[in-house]
Amino acid sequence: MIALGGTLAGCAKDGSKERNYATPDSLCGVDVNSNLLSQILPPGDRVSTHRSFPDGGTERCTVIVDKNKVAIFADQEWLSGRDGLLFAAPSSVRSNPNHVTENEKYLYADAGAAGRTDNCTDPAHPDQHLFAIIQSFTNDREDPRTMGKLIKAYTKQVEQSKACHPKP
Repeated sequence: MIALGGTLAGCAKDGSKERNYATPDSLCGVDVNSNLLSQILPPGDRVSTHRSFPDGGTERCTVIVDKNKVAIFADQEWLSGRDGLLFAAPSSVRSNPNHVTENEKYLYADAGAAGRTDNCTDPAHPDQHLFAIIQSFTNDREDPRTMGKLIKAYTKQVEQSKACHPKP
């Protein structure tokens, strides 16, 4: 069944529980493909997002299913120019970096990914690069192909967002 803004009522891999919520089409204001996102979200009754700023260089979108299940962190993080993609990636990806694109712009694994934006600047973060980071906490929905597609799409949208001020 399709609902405005996303997929509704999907079954878990084991068929035991359904998704009774519409999949978001954005992660705290950053557009995402709801079909890709639905592939890593768990079953449940409700979904919500919460935007936070855990430190001076990070904006985090937390996706929560039902009231207490953290399903996804989607971060935009400014990091030093000497820090690379591996440094930006979630720890689960750093320990098993099984997919790196040829241009070393994206790194992804089963449950997490990182992408380096191009041409983003911010006067508050001179000499830093903006990275897009996704980490999934839904064990039975780990899929590196979906994570790779999702991080590429998310990074491109972050590059087009207010967080990215293109270099002159």
